[in-house]
Amino acid sequence: MRIGIAGVGGIGSNVAMHLVRAGVTAFRIVDFDKVDPSNLNRQFYFAHQVGQSKVQMLVENLRAIRPEVQIDAREAYIDETNIVSLFQDCDCVVEGFDKAESKVILLKTFWNSGKYLVSANGVAGNDVENIRIYRPKPTIAIVGDFVSDVATHPLSSAKVGSIAAMMAGIVLDWANMFEKSKS
Repeated sequence: MRIGIAGVGGIGSNVAMHLVRAGVTAFRIVDFDKVDPSNLNRQFYFAHQVGQSKVQMLVENLRAIRPEVQIDAREAYIDETNIVSLFQDCDCVVEGFDKAESKVILLKTFWNSGKYLVSANGVAGNDVENIRIYRPKPTIAIVGDFVSDVATHPLSSAKVGSIAAMMAGIVLDWANMFEKSKS
């Protein structure tokens, strides 16, 4: 199963880290951004990587865990003009966008595609007690508290990490079902 990760910030980088630690070895990661000092409190990057490409630094970090991991890393801004071509050959797409508009584009684009999609909504603040999973379809899961907003609540490692771990767990469940259906 090839996993696509759209955005490798707090959610995407941590989902990738959890999946590599669990044995997943085929990824496509896409982001346009660079590591910023403000990212270090919740993203899978390190101080010496500030100013560098997030996708290139994530490849380095993931290969430090599992050298044989296969990662197709692409530096690109994802929008409605390229999202299909970037993820058409991925079986599952993990949404790790900051902006709600980008999340909507991904969900609308792949809603009826048959791809497995996992998305985050409401990741700000420290409250982890109200995190839940919404499954509008068997192939789609949205994880978060569905309320908190970065405009009024800071991002915390504990909450972002908890949501990323739950998203990785969902992907692993799907990967297990996917592999069983192939045999």
